[in-house]
Order: sequence, then structure tokens, then C-alpha cells
Amino acid sequence: MLYFIRHGEAASSWDQSTDPELSELGRKQAQHAARIMKEEIEPISIFSSPLKRAQETAAPLAEYWNSVPKIIPNIAEIPSDGIPFDKRREWLNEIMVSGWKDQADNLLEWRNGILDIVKNQRGDAVFFTHFMVLNTIVGAIDNVDAIMSYRPDNCSILKIDNSGSELSIVDRGLEASTVVG
Repeated sequence: MLYFIRHGEAASSWDQSTDPELSELGRKQAQHAARIMKEEIEPISIFSSPLKRAQETAAPLAEYWNSVPKIIPNIAEIPSDGIPFDKRREWLNEIMVSGWKDQADNLLEWRNGILDIVKNQRGDAVFFTHFMVLNTIVGAIDNVDAIMSYRPDNCSILKIDNSGSELSIVDRGLEASTVVG
């Protein structure tokens, strides 16, 4: 089983900071997600995006399991290189209502990097990552071209069965009308 956990609430929004830490609420959400995982499964491999909010979300579970998360750059948030902060929200809104067939090469490479991680993971693992990464995974499994196909809440736990020849979604986790941040 693969568990993909969206980071807790960030201290600032995506269009204000490239790498914000967790807010106080985000830290509480991370503790809650860690308790759920600790009660549900035995210790397995932990992976995290290199961004602070994902690493901080992974920290409580890593502490419970006396583990150190392995950092995987491929599961970082959608690349927005060169887009000024005051234009990021507009850019992301445009991306979110479009399909993959309409995207630039750098976004397709980012998507392929995520899907390679998911498809090639052998054994159970927990990944701490981001809103758009989770959408990329769900869209690929559901075989839809839409970039945004669901709204995972902060610290939502997406469960994917990787035991067969095809990946399948076991549980999408909590969904909410959330601001990407």
C-alpha cells in the first residue's frame, strides 16, 4: 500500500512564499495524521518532498517510527519557475482548469517524474507531498486528462494499492474546498 499525505496548513500561501513552514494549525494536523498512521500500520519507508511544509508534516510520524524520511525532489510542488508571486495564483488557476495535453514540457516532465515514483515503488511506503502532486496521481490512475480532479484537504491521506499490475485508489482521504498553499 502507498500512502500519499498532503502537507499540513502552510504558514503563508503559495503566491506569497516559495517554501513556507507549517502554521500552528498545520503542526497540529501533522500530529493528527501521524497518530492515524501509527495506529493503522506498522513502520514502513517514509519519503518527503524537499519543501519545508512537507518535511515538517513528515516529522511527527518519523519520530514515532524512529525513522528519517528520504527526500525525493520529484514529489515537490508544481514548478512555477520564473513566475512572479503576484502572477502565480492567476497562472495556477489557468493550469488547474486545463488538461495535461495542453502543458509545457517542464510540467509534463514534472508529471512523469511523479508517476515514475508511484509506478516503480515496490513495497509499502508513506509519501509527504502536495496538492497538485496528489491530483497528478489521482488523475493518472483515473485515466483523466484534467490536471485537477479532486481537492485533498491538508493532511489528507490518499491510499493506493500497488500490489497488482495496475494501481488502484483504495481511499482518496479527506477532501475540502481548500486554497492551494
